[in-house]
Amino acid sequence: MIKALPLFASVAMVTFSGGSALGFTLVGSELRLRTEAQSTSTSQLFVTSFPASAIVSESTVEFPNVASLFDPSTGVPPGFARSLVDVSIDAGANYLAIDFDNAGFNRFATGFQNTYVFTFTAPTALQITDVLIDPQTTLGLTPDRVTFDGNELFVNVQGLPFDPNSFARINLSGTTVPPVPEPSFMSSLGIVALAGTILKRRAKRKRLLETSAK
Repeated sequence: MIKALPLFASVAMVTFSGGSALGFTLVGSELRLRTEAQSTSTSQLFVTSFPASAIVSESTVEFPNVASLFDPSTGVPPGFARSLVDVSIDAGANYLAIDFDNAGFNRFATGFQNTYVFTFTAPTALQITDVLIDPQTTLGLTPDRVTFDGNELFVNVQGLPFDPNSFARINLSGTTVPPVPEPSFMSSLGIVALAGTILKRRAKRKRLLETSAK
């Protein structure tokens, strides 16, 4: 039992640190969207956060149209209907897709950035580690337009033309970060470690006494 204690402690430290790529999935996470628009790199940044959120599922489209980004009881606020491109947004275990079936023929506003920001929040914290534009993509995205930071995916569509046949799919890789153990649990580990130390000391003292008695 005493010999096994150091191994138990080392296993615990490995378990509590780092993340796991094996368990990464977007399914079950909460998806939110905001947009960031900026004319130049030094001009004012305009951020629009949408009130609706959706739980990522393999079986449903999270945001089938622009209206689904807003509170259904109030609808799309005046002014937004004309300024927002009517796309659908679908996410799965390891991808996010943007479909332009209902968008018509037009072009995104030009500038330094006109960016979709997708935030994935999950009970077990997830971190995006890599993104890849899927070959199915017909929207004119390039790698410099698709970036990530932590649990957020950025897709800069400024100036890109689109039509009902346009489509974009971003494949994501990532890790999940285990939750930090509760303080009471960590304290119990400390108690176990302390008990092991005391047992070692008592065993060593007993051996010394037995040796001196001989």
